[in-house]
Amino acid sequence: MKKNGFTLVELLGVVTILAMLGMIIVPVINKVISDNRNELYEVQIRNIKSGASNFVSENIFSEELDIPNNSSIGIKLGKLKELGFVDNNITNPITKVKFSDDLVILITNNNNGYSYTVCDERVNCDTNVRIYGE
Repeated sequence: MKKNGFTLVELLGVVTILAMLGMIIVPVINKVISDNRNELYEVQIRNIKSGASNFVSENIFSEELDIPNNSSIGIKLGKLKELGFVDNNITNPITKVKFSDDLVILITNNNNGYSYTVCDERVNCDTNVRIYGE
């Protein structure tokens, strides 16, 4: 007698194995995707900070950018975009939405240099500082 297919037990065994593999693989893939989005987010934040640093380097001696020691000034992302220091289409990879032009980057003069803090949903900043260009 010739066998023309699989038995029900064989099919159930294959389906069970595939289900178990899915239960293991799907969470691992989701974690990898999430980790990559977080890494890309950090890259975008570094790009914004780099744009702010370049802005300070080019405008360090302007009166409007005068930042006394141990104090801060803010600059909005929209201003950095307008001046060409940051890409106009910079996107938050976690939310898949462009970063708001109202996002504030704090530039702090620490006696020996400047530090840059991007004030977003992950980092709360005192935004009661003078905003450059306003």
